[in-house]
Amino acid sequence: MADGRRGAALDLFRLAAVVLVVANHTSPLVSVSPLRDFWFTRVLARVAVPFFLMVSGYFLAKDQWRRTGVFLKKTCLLYGAAVLLYLPLNWYNGGYGPAEWVKKLLLDGTFYHLWYFPGVILGVLVARGLLRLGPRTALTAAGLLYLVGLGGDSYYGLTCQLPALEALYGEIFQIFAYTRNGLFFTPLFLLLGAAGVRWSVRTSAAGLCAAFAAMTAEGLWLHGLQVQRHDSMYMLLPLVMVCLFSLLLGLNRGERRSCRKLSSLIYVLHPWCIVLVRGGAEVLGLEGPLVENSMGHFLAVLASSAAASWALWLAWSRRPLKRSNKG
Repeated sequence: MADGRRGAALDLFRLAAVVLVVANHTSPLVSVSPLRDFWFTRVLARVAVPFFLMVSGYFLAKDQWRRTGVFLKKTCLLYGAAVLLYLPLNWYNGGYGPAEWVKKLLLDGTFYHLWYFPGVILGVLVARGLLRLGPRTALTAAGLLYLVGLGGDSYYGLTCQLPALEALYGEIFQIFAYTRNGLFFTPLFLLLGAAGVRWSVRTSAAGLCAAFAAMTAEGLWLHGLQVQRHDSMYMLLPLVMVCLFSLLLGLNRGERRSCRKLSSLIYVLHPWCIVLVRGGAEVLGLEGPLVENSMGHFLAVLASSAAASWALWLAWSRRPLKRSNKG
């Protein structure tokens, strides 16, 4: 049986997940049907970030969390590079004051997709702290934190009807922009990945189909009620992710390290590509097919993000070869 650490299923799904992230930020089906686009980008695509978190938790736990410091250092370095990369867009959009910069940098991310980096950094610290209480207690506590976050996300319109909860979330939103953050959202998925639940492929697939169908109903119900402050957290999302991750673990074969690098690069670069595609389409007079047509816009952003990421990855991977030739 292949070792889970050498699972091509995990590595390949990274690319599928980052495609869903790009879709989430470009709404490819909105020209066809807003409701279908909601399902695709606000229900289906919501598996992407929890998957990345579960992969991180899984590999950290495989090494008994001994490489936590290395993981945090690499994440901080990548986040720092991404912050610098998006400074021009921050400046163009008006920037932030000093206090807001600190808050964005440490908690919410300095650009809309960069929330993931402070989220995973804080989430790892919280998860490690909870694990000192034991795995079961840690999962229970993380689950309770998730429920608190759920009330400030997809269920906010219902929970805020209670004055006490409205006051609670008012205080939370003074600190965080969303409850999808490193305290309420990321610890649970990190710990679920660390748990590495593995059922048979058949059981996992059946469970995934049933759980995702239920989450689709949940998402459409909440959307119909118009109670969602945000739409990153669903009651059934953790169950969907456990089934999905179990299925992927059962399909592990081989290893594709290139997928890891490419998915990270696409994640970081794609908002810049959104800006460049829109600007380029305006200059070339192609706003119809590349901007107004939502599927054309999505494909253009995805293609440009993939091309830029591939070029950067090739340039970086060849650097050691050039150095060794000089020796």
